[in-house]
Amino acid sequence: MDTLTIIVMTIAAASLAGLSWLGGYQIGLTNGQRTPRRPTVAELVNELQPRRPKAARNRRKAARKAVRA
Repeated sequence: MDTLTIIVMTIAAASLAGLSWLGGYQIGLTNGQRTPRRPTVAELVNELQPRRPKAARNRRKAARKAVRA
C-alpha cells in the first residue's frame, strides 16, 4: 500500500469513529432529558412511612453557669 492511501484510510476511519461518537452523544442527551429518574428504595420507604417529629429530648440544653473559685 502506498503511504498516501494509508493516511487517507486512517483519516477516514478516525472521522467515521468521531461522527459515530457525536451521534451517540446527541442521542444520549436527547433521551436523558426526557427520561425521569427512578426513585430509590429509601425514597419509596419514606413515602410510605413518614418520619415522626423528633422528641422533646432533643431540645437545646441549658448552658452551664461558670462557678468562680
